[in-house]
Amino acid sequence: MKPTSSEITTQPKQPFSQTGTQAGEHGLATQGNLPPAAYPSPTPQHAKSLLPQELADHRQKIASEVKIVLSAYFRPSEDDDIRAGQLAWWCDELQDWTQEQVVWALRQWNRDSPDKRPTPGHILGIMTAMRGKREAARLAALPKPEEPTRAPVTAERAAEIMAAAGFAPKTFGGANNPLD
Repeated sequence: MKPTSSEITTQPKQPFSQTGTQAGEHGLATQGNLPPAAYPSPTPQHAKSLLPQELADHRQKIASEVKIVLSAYFRPSEDDDIRAGQLAWWCDELQDWTQEQVVWALRQWNRDSPDKRPTPGHILGIMTAMRGKREAARLAALPKPEEPTRAPVTAERAAEIMAAAGFAPKTFGGANNPLD
């Protein structure tokens, strides 16, 4: 018996390794001197906070929103298993975002590209760009650390420091100068 589209879309895909997903883990200095823990995740990772049944419900809501938006575009005749697989793909890609974020991005795509059917990558690109702009604005609004003020070292203090370190520089001129 073939599974229905609702059975497929409510089963979350096994998560892939998250290695390398945080900004900066590839050696890129994108946020200045911020420690790695301060880098925002590229996605909000909403799915990790959900219980299994909540995740299945969340995925079903995403699938429903995707069906609504895609119905406005040309829909080739496809087998039910292909359509169910496509919805599962959409859910796998979008489950880390809230339903409101997904709906906003789907509508934004429709406003920007009303004649082009989106893929999950298009919608992820919109949401990731918006999250990046918001995080950049948040980081820019943080107070900048103040540089400590340093007073220049006087010649007397420099001589004291060098004497304490056991350093006696040779000088030109004066009583010890062999050229005099």
